[in-house]
Amino acid sequence: MTQLSSRTRAELARLALARLGQAPELRDYQDEPAQMPSGIVGKNGYLRLEFAKRGDRSVLSFMDRRVPFLAQRPLYWDEAMPEMPCVFIITTTGCLLQGDRMALEIEVGKDAAAHVTTQSATKVHMMNANYASQMQDIVVEEGGYLEYMPDPLIPHRTSRFLSHTRISIAERGSLLYSEVVLPGRKYHHKDELFGFDLYSSTIEATRRENNVRLFVEKFIVDPRATDLSRTGIMNGYEVFGNVILLTEKEKALQTLQAADAAVDKEARLAYGASLLPGDCGVVFKVLGMTSESVRGKIREFWQIARRIVAGRDLPQAFLWQ
Repeated sequence: MTQLSSRTRAELARLALARLGQAPELRDYQDEPAQMPSGIVGKNGYLRLEFAKRGDRSVLSFMDRRVPFLAQRPLYWDEAMPEMPCVFIITTTGCLLQGDRMALEIEVGKDAAAHVTTQSATKVHMMNANYASQMQDIVVEEGGYLEYMPDPLIPHRTSRFLSHTRISIAERGSLLYSEVVLPGRKYHHKDELFGFDLYSSTIEATRRENNVRLFVEKFIVDPRATDLSRTGIMNGYEVFGNVILLTEKEKALQTLQAADAAVDKEARLAYGASLLPGDCGVVFKVLGMTSESVRGKIREFWQIARRIVAGRDLPQAFLWQ
């Protein structure tokens, strides 16, 4: 998999992050922090994970990193898929700060499988200058299976965060991708509830064999400019969950048929699924009032998707989750 040198890959990621900074929604946040300039050593994180099939199980075959990114050694704790390595991503700073530029690359080789998550929620710290950004490049080769399911993102008040995810997936590859966004530390301060300045997220996917674009989805959330509680946006809910399953057409159709959709007033949840363009997969969205309830509904969808795509069940949830 690794054809370019580690130094070259890290430099290409740095340049791509610099181009992300030209996004129109960031034009008001180009001032440099007084403490440390943006994107310098210690604020320019890079992590590359490559997974390959070795005998009867998959392994983490290559890793490269730059602080503050770190990854724990792969564990095989998933009793339902004991051949699949599970990797926890860590940021040694404990949060994202103004001027941080983070690049994550995950590549799953032919017939390999992997589960990647984070050690805890990603906290985007308060800011008075600049912004934080993260670029995620995900590649899934033929027969590959990846679950990328990080813990929730918590944007603190006055924070600015931009995320750009690029997916390249083979026609017979499968990816389950999720993101959960909280409204801030609503019990910490009266101004924390949707008190962040900007949240921007772009997810785009292309077909591995021919580079044909499958879909693009982009959110730009500016609470100062838009009332997020109104109908058509959050409609009074506070936590947003977004799950994307990319897989073969028949499996996507089966997943859609098995997925539920409802407005549950008692549980204060609203959720539903729909097909992605070209029947390349399914998108499942959840609105709720708590992280626990939204993640619980995502877990139900995860169970459906894994059973159909991989023919396996989920292990028991960790007690702390």
